[in-house]
Amino acid sequence: MAVTEPRPDTATPSPITIEVVGADLEYIVREMRSTVLRMAYSPILTETHDFFCGITNPVGEIVAINVDVPFHMFACKDAVTAVKTAYGDDIHPGDQFWLNDPWQAGAHLNDTTLIAPLFAEGELRMWVSAGAHYGDIGGTVPGSASGECTEIFHEGIRVPAVRVRRGDEINEEFLRILLANLRQPFEARGVFLAQSNTTILAQRRIDTLYERYGASTVDACVEALLGQAEEQARASIAALADGEYDYEDYLENGGVNWPDPVAVRCKMTVKGDRLHFDFAGTSPQIDGVANCTLTNTWAAVFDVVDTYLAPGHVSNFGAARAFSISAPERSVVHSQFPVPINGFATVMFGPVHGCVQGCLSQVMPDEASGLTTSSANQTNIGGIGGKYRQDEYWIVYEFPCGGWGATRENDGSVNCYQWHIGDIPVIWPLERLESMNPVEAVTNHLYLDSGGPGYRRGGVGIRRAWKVTQDATFAVLGTDGILPRPGLCGSWAGALNWIGVVRDGEPLESSALPLKAGGVRLQPDDVILYLVAGGGGYGDPLEREPERVLADIANGYVSGAGAREDYGVIVDGDRVDRSGTDDLRRELRAARVLA
Repeated sequence: MAVTEPRPDTATPSPITIEVVGADLEYIVREMRSTVLRMAYSPILTETHDFFCGITNPVGEIVAINVDVPFHMFACKDAVTAVKTAYGDDIHPGDQFWLNDPWQAGAHLNDTTLIAPLFAEGELRMWVSAGAHYGDIGGTVPGSASGECTEIFHEGIRVPAVRVRRGDEINEEFLRILLANLRQPFEARGVFLAQSNTTILAQRRIDTLYERYGASTVDACVEALLGQAEEQARASIAALADGEYDYEDYLENGGVNWPDPVAVRCKMTVKGDRLHFDFAGTSPQIDGVANCTLTNTWAAVFDVVDTYLAPGHVSNFGAARAFSISAPERSVVHSQFPVPINGFATVMFGPVHGCVQGCLSQVMPDEASGLTTSSANQTNIGGIGGKYRQDEYWIVYEFPCGGWGATRENDGSVNCYQWHIGDIPVIWPLERLESMNPVEAVTNHLYLDSGGPGYRRGGVGIRRAWKVTQDATFAVLGTDGILPRPGLCGSWAGALNWIGVVRDGEPLESSALPLKAGGVRLQPDDVILYLVAGGGGYGDPLEREPERVLADIANGYVSGAGAREDYGVIVDGDRVDRSGTDDLRRELRAARVLA
């Protein structure tokens, strides 16, 4: 069957019909999401929700997506392009396609995308997608993410767009090859089937929608929904001052082969109702863990732009029509084979987000915030055997992201996925952690004094520890262990980031560079310790209301010593020493090099 675009609509649906069809598509995505959570065997999906479900138009533009990890809409867009390029007219009802090649669908090898075409009245009308993070995709360490990788082959098996289902027949030969290369084949098969079956469910629901309203009406509603998001984005951009705005940001290093800082430079051009982001001058790609694909860079720009321009909800892909990007090929923001890609998150969440925030803060100063933590802190601990595993691998995968940056009006939030990325948990419940793996919880508390001091305080990170009870392997891929994320307008940075191994009460040197470990051998009773960074502050900490500092002490965010040294606040029991605080603040201001 030939793949053709839907024929032009002959009637304009009413605003009510557009709204109802849009709501139907959103509810279908919600049902897809709940289906994945119920079917998937992997705690990375059931506990940390690292997956996405989406519905697109024929060219892959997302019209409805769950809010857990919305930046994956760009991976879905490119996955549709990859499938069309590979299969041309050989795409039929009942087909499903699967891929994880980062140069075809962005992200890293663990993030997989399954897409299925939806036909109505003989024409391809939509694509339905279910993406999922696989707990292990092969590579040199359990969990696949390592701070020591120097090429893509270290990170696991790479699969280009391939047909995995025809009608009722799953391509079992493909699955046998895939699962033979993964450390948790039973779990991975469950995730694959959850992806496959949730798209079938969605197709049935969408078929009902087409039967109810007719193909031309549904197609027109989809285009109207995308057009509304585009129109809203353009209206917000048109309110900004035309001009060119520059910013640059850095990762502290690129891993074992690149101990020097990695630079990302960006120029944002506002012209009428369009934005353009040019990353010329960015560091070249490296044989280390500081690379991302152009798909990731698109997604990172959208994360921040959409949050600034349309706060309170996630726009569909129509909003992305209002901006464009350019980046040098073979740079860390437009990398090419064969460099490793697992560090994509630190590039996206760190300097790309930082650059876009920095540029937008120059035209939207009242909306600016302290920079969020760069690191996804991809932490993997795994081994064979243990509780309920027998001769199978167990793997703990967490990504404690740290505290949010503060804004002019609000303190940063505590250790959760950053405001511009999505809405997913970042750590497992300790009860689930202990029940499934040979580990025992030691502590799980707020990381005192980790939030950047300011008139508004950066969000704090966490101090979390658990010990292994048998031999295992540890790997971590993170950043912000040398260069903290800065605050704004006279505030301070958050605390430095540290995740590592404690043996016999002493930190174990697990790598030459902080947060870049791979394949560290663990012994029983070794402790994995998180000291996760806080976000940057906003404004002068000596201007923070003493009552807020007192509340911070009561809530476990700030210590008494931190109150005195960082905020100039003296606390006597459960009250503020007003006279002493005024004297100390005058003394601290006088001691500053710059007023």
